[in-house]
Amino acid sequence: MHDTPPGRPHGPEPDAVPDDALVGELRELMERAAAGLAPLPDLTQEAVRLGRLRRIRARLAVVGAVVGVLAVGGIGSAALGGLGSAASQPVSPAAAPPTASRTSAVPSPAPSVTAPMPAASASEDAVRGARTAEALTRALGDLIGTVTPNGADHFAGRLKGHIFPVTFQVMPGGGGLAECSDLPETATTCSTASLPDGSEARVIVSGGALWGGRSFSVSYRYAESTVNLTVTPDTDAKVSPPVTVDQLVAAAGAKALLAEVRDQAKERALDAAEAEADPLGEASDAPSPPAATAPATTEPPTAEPSLASDPSGTDSTSETGGSSR
Repeated sequence: MHDTPPGRPHGPEPDAVPDDALVGELRELMERAAAGLAPLPDLTQEAVRLGRLRRIRARLAVVGAVVGVLAVGGIGSAALGGLGSAASQPVSPAAAPPTASRTSAVPSPAPSVTAPMPAASASEDAVRGARTAEALTRALGDLIGTVTPNGADHFAGRLKGHIFPVTFQVMPGGGGLAECSDLPETATTCSTASLPDGSEARVIVSGGALWGGRSFSVSYRYAESTVNLTVTPDTDAKVSPPVTVDQLVAAAGAKALLAEVRDQAKERALDAAEAEADPLGEASDAPSPPAATAPATTEPPTAEPSLASDPSGTDSTSETGGSSR
């Protein structure tokens, strides 16, 4: 037999408690201690709301930065364009020594003119978006809260922690209203209504629980334009906008919104006319290149005349750098 090593007991002590019993007793004591504590608050909804606000602020910051860069770039390009036109005046070269061979003066290509960036257009779009958001707030503010811009023709209404995207489009000319027979399968109802001024409108309700909520859309003709107004659900929270068909039709015919339709129709028609008159947008503003000056020659009387003094032998250079004869 081997001796038992010192310090090692021959068997379990008589008062030893099994591990399972000890764990159960500790669990019971912890449950008793936590029974009187208040339940933890639900932070999920607050976290979701803060996350949306941060994303919206980040998008607005990016839009503001882009507008600022465009504005600074437009001013800098205009200044550099002015300096470039003044510094690029041709300088007559020094007279070359007479040579026996025929010489010709070839004019250098005209310097290219860089058109300023369309910073003014971006600024006008921002002003138009803010003005449209104010009109939508007057028409829909009681239903979906304050409306703010969220991109070209896109806006967002905020009410009780929910964000309801809004689309408002004014298309000069446009076409007829959508037919109910041509609607997608997601549409649930399609009906014809009348605005307060008697104009015909097409109202479409689409979506449902499977699509994160219901969408409400109305389209109508006004000021020789086709207008589309759509309010969509908060898909993250799966909450439909608190809007009915009658309320959306009444909002579409509100005086503030109809005035905005007239203003946008005039502005977009004017933009289209200017684009048609000047497709490149810079042909009328680009200065014509200065005429090239032929260098003076000092050939002997017996030499053949230089081509620089022959108008029929000199190539003319176009604004784009090519040559025409």
